Amino acid sequence: MSYPLIQAKHFTAGRGGHSPRMIVIHTMETPETSGRAKQVATWFAGSTAPQASAHYCVDDKEIYQSVKDSDTAWAVDDFDLNQQSISIELAGAASQTPAQWHDAYSKNELVHLIALAKDLCKQYSIPPIHLTNAQILDGKTKGFAYHSDITSAKKIAGGHTDPGKNFPLSDFLIGASK
Repeated sequence: MSYPLIQAKHFTAGRGGHSPRMIVIHTMETPETSGRAKQVATWFAGSTAPQASAHYCVDDKEIYQSVKDSDTAWAVDDFDLNQQSISIELAGAASQTPAQWHDAYSKNELVHLIALAKDLCKQYSIPPIHLTNAQILDGKTKGFAYHSDITSAKKIAGGHTDPGKNFPLSDFLIGASK
């Protein structure tokens, strides 16, 4: 499936010989509002863009691509892992409660995330499993990781906590496996 592309300003062409083996889930650390996926993709592309990017931005109604799958997004604090992964930004915040992850907005966002994940899993033969720190670091095991998992595996001080402890991982993995 293809999604509208708003090319991010900061990315690296190619993947350094790697193919995607990991899909990393992030949160935008923004309110859950309509049009957020397009807004963040446009921000990644703009003149004041941070030195960061993601492959996809997802909200409750749409998905925008910011970096082509064949290129490397600047999404986690490790260039080699960036080359091995596809990063997906979700509207919302790591601090969301279980109830907030199960409100109407997040439920619709999860539907879009699952559809995107299923496409990516099929295209890159990635199983819908949550990787351990050891698997993230082994350079070969395929699956899903949180941005916070990368922080933990690489022991990055003051790193990211997204998508947060309350992200509905089991709902997501069950949906992605169907």
